[in-house]
Amino acid sequence: MRTFLIIGCFLLVIGCDSGTKVFDVTGKISLDGVPVEKGDITFRAENSSTPPQGSNIKEGTYKIKANEGKYKVEITATRLVPGKKGPMGEPAIEEFIPAKYNTKTTLGADVKNNAKNEINFDLSAK
Repeated sequence: MRTFLIIGCFLLVIGCDSGTKVFDVTGKISLDGVPVEKGDITFRAENSSTPPQGSNIKEGTYKIKANEGKYKVEITATRLVPGKKGPMGEPAIEEFIPAKYNTKTTLGADVKNNAKNEINFDLSAK
């Protein structure tokens, strides 16, 4: 009986699909030709059953893992506003990436199987 149980479990494991494949996606992000030093990038699948994938932007580059498919891409980054203070006296910060790249994104990406998946974003402040 024990041998049957072990063989059954083994067959079940090797017969199972490991699920959706995930791929490395890398790229560079710049605003008006200048690398975005620090920020966040989020890939939101057009297929709503796939959860969003995101990462930090560091020195103008990012690396995430994402499922194959088409995505809307949101990029955000903040910076200190010299000479301004927030309501509690803290240093004021502002989102400097235009809304067309985050809350009202027009950016997209297509993550493909058997591809390098290097997706760069050269943004414009205008």
